[in-house]
Amino acid sequence: MGTTSLVLASCGSAGPATPTPGQLTPRITPSPSTASSAVTVIAPLGVNFRSAPSTSASVVGVIPQGISLPLVSPKPAAGGWWKVQGATQVGWITSDPQYTSTLMFQIFEGGGNVPWSVMYPDGWTFDQQSSGPVVFSGPQGATLTFYTGPSTAQLPAAAPTGSSQSADTSVEVYGTTASLVRYTDSAAYKASLEFQAQPALALLIEADLPPKSGAAIFKLFLETIFITPAATPSP
Repeated sequence: MGTTSLVLASCGSAGPATPTPGQLTPRITPSPSTASSAVTVIAPLGVNFRSAPSTSASVVGVIPQGISLPLVSPKPAAGGWWKVQGATQVGWITSDPQYTSTLMFQIFEGGGNVPWSVMYPDGWTFDQQSSGPVVFSGPQGATLTFYTGPSTAQLPAAAPTGSSQSADTSVEVYGTTASLVRYTDSAAYKASLEFQAQPALALLIEADLPPKSGAAIFKLFLETIFITPAATPSP
């Protein structure tokens, strides 16, 4: 898919499209764009593609997560909007960093009974042995480790060995409120996040990141997590 590709939901849609469930085996999906003057959608449910830089402007369609579009202007318009080039027309998407980013990404898709995925920036890699944890590694020795299991009781202990808790805050990950725990360490940003994402899927994410940028990096990963909705029971 080229950088000018634009995947749209039905015209006039007021909300984001529901993503297609991920594959049942881990794989990497390259970001559709390699241009530095592009913006990538990181919101799990995509963002609205509008005819003008306003929430009152008509919605032409929806740009799904992972799609990168060329920027028509290198700076956001007043009010927080990127002007981008779609396949057939120019339009506008939000510049809120919670939903879009000028970084380039790839998508890791995890398997299991409840597939999940997360986006990771260029310069990062991942490693997974069999069905064990997924370890994402980045610059300056940064790591983020993802553990999965049917329930939180079956996940490893969250606290790093020999550490003490320094803070506890609530964050939202794909519609689920979870407790983000910080640990005392002057040389690194260390934190963990554990939550029951679906009845059959629990996640534990451990962060060992650079002290100054760690909080922002962790936040970026958390904002891109997508979890396949639970199946609807038959009548």
